[in-house]
Amino acid sequence: MSRKSLLIALFGSLALNLFLVGAVAGGLVVGQKVRAERPHMAQRPNPPLWRAGDALPPDQAQAYRRALRDQSVEVREAMRAARTARMDTWRSIGKEPFDPAAAKRRLAEIRAQEADARGKIENHAIDFAAGLSPDDRKVLARGLTERPRGPQPPMDRPR
Repeated sequence: MSRKSLLIALFGSLALNLFLVGAVAGGLVVGQKVRAERPHMAQRPNPPLWRAGDALPPDQAQAYRRALRDQSVEVREAMRAARTARMDTWRSIGKEPFDPAAAKRRLAEIRAQEADARGKIENHAIDFAAGLSPDDRKVLARGLTERPRGPQPPMDRPR
């Protein structure tokens, strides 16, 4: 290989390597920016009912979260069963014979199951609040009623 061909190949290889390094660095920078602007699902904030106890004294906040966690397994299973039943009901509208009244009744039953599950959690929060001092109840009430600060996701955005 001539010296001129070797020099051209060397500069070509150098240009290609610089391009690749720049592309990788640019991809990393853009990826970091995207991650910072749109946090992952695992990083989304806790639900308001869970966050409500954050301002309580540490021992009370821990007891509040433990009380909710104890109820959450039962409620989660009930909500999962309701979602499954709702999907089954939606699937049933594509089958024959179709009974609109039966589908409406089933959806009403599912809504009642979901309301009952949510009610258990809310009742448990009330029971917990009954054991707090008046000042701590005020803190919990504020936590349950105030909206979190900071940017909120749009309500109409598909998930």
